[in-house]
Formats: sequence, structure tokens, C-alpha cells
Amino acid sequence: MALTNNEKQIRHKKLEELKKRGNEVLISWMFNTGGLFIRQQEKSNAEIKDEIEEIINLPSGWTDEDYNCALNKLNNYLAKTYDNPYLMQNDINAVIDLKLSENPKEEIAEAKKAIAKAPEVIRNLKSTLKLAELNKSNQIAVVAELMRQLAIDLLNEKKVPKTFANATAFSLIGRQYDKPEWTWKVLAQNLYHQNSKTFADKIVSELSNPGIEDKDIIWNY
Repeated sequence: MALTNNEKQIRHKKLEELKKRGNEVLISWMFNTGGLFIRQQEKSNAEIKDEIEEIINLPSGWTDEDYNCALNKLNNYLAKTYDNPYLMQNDINAVIDLKLSENPKEEIAEAKKAIAKAPEVIRNLKSTLKLAELNKSNQIAVVAELMRQLAIDLLNEKKVPKTFANATAFSLIGRQYDKPEWTWKVLAQNLYHQNSKTFADKIVSELSNPGIEDKDIIWNY
């Protein structure tokens, strides 16, 4: 069905709004207007611009769903400027315990080596998942299973480092495993810091009445 002039004007206006939002996101990335932003990504301004343009270039005959999806992508792209780029490094460095270490220099050298190698490992893993032609949800399922297997292996180690990454991995394996006592404290602290007091109280309420009758999820028993 052909669009009326009024409908065409509405669609044109929405596209202009989307383009304006894309430009705002681009400026935030280029000129650091998003907050305490430290760009470590290996992307040039031109690459960032191309990625944003790809988001805002809607397909022919786009629907409101396409428009809202593009807007959501832009908001998530902007949200990256608030990410802490040192989270992985923090987890790696948290393994070092200078007070208890017999060879602190060796531990520090090992951590530096891991931090240097990690970005390449991440790129290789992402490439492997992409080549497998799995959608994003299935890719996450694969990564979650990998974390479960690594978590079980880690439990067999003599020393289990207290890190957020390790606590997250332990939360993915069944309750039949004897996990470190600090696992749930670390996860609880993370949930508290990520949410307002209201949402923290809501989480407590959900834990008190979790509604595990939800049949759409296969629970990690």
C-alpha cells in the first residue's frame, strides 16, 4: 500500500531523528563527552563512524521494529563509553597476592604477560564463534559452557583466586560443587554496585520469592 504524504513526512522526520542521535553518539566517542571514558578499542574514528552509519541506515521499507532496534543499538553503542576498560586487567591482577606470594616478581610478570595476550585471545575466540555461524544468544551459550568447564577445572587447583570473573564462573556450575565461601559475596557486591537502592531491594525480594516455576528457563541445578 502506497504511503500518504503525511506518513512519508513522519517517516522522514524519524529518520532525521535517528541520524541526529547517531551523530550525538559519534561525537561522544570522538570527543569523550560520555563521561570518564578511556578508549582502548583498536578502532579509528573512521571505523566508528562507519559502524554508526551502518546502524542508522535502515533497510528499504523499514518498520517501527527496525527503527526501535536501531535506536537501541545506538544507545548501547553510547553505553560503551561508560564501560570500565580495566575490568579484565583487574581480574588478572587480583590473582596476585604480594603478601602471600613466594615469588611476587614472577607473579607480576605472569600477570603482565596475560594482560598483553588477552586481547588477541578474545579476538580469536570471537572470530571462531563468528565462523561457526551461531547467533549471539547461542554464542553466549557456548561461552557459558566454556566458563562452566573452566570453573570445574579451577576448583581442582590448590589455590583459587578471589576474583569477580571466577565468582561469575562458579555461579554457572551446579550446587553439587564445593565453591569458595566468597563466591556469593562477590556476586552480591557486584549486583549492589550495578543497581540503585531500589533495585537492590528488588533483588533481595526476588531471592526471597524467586518464582522458580518459570518453565521457559532450564535452571542450573
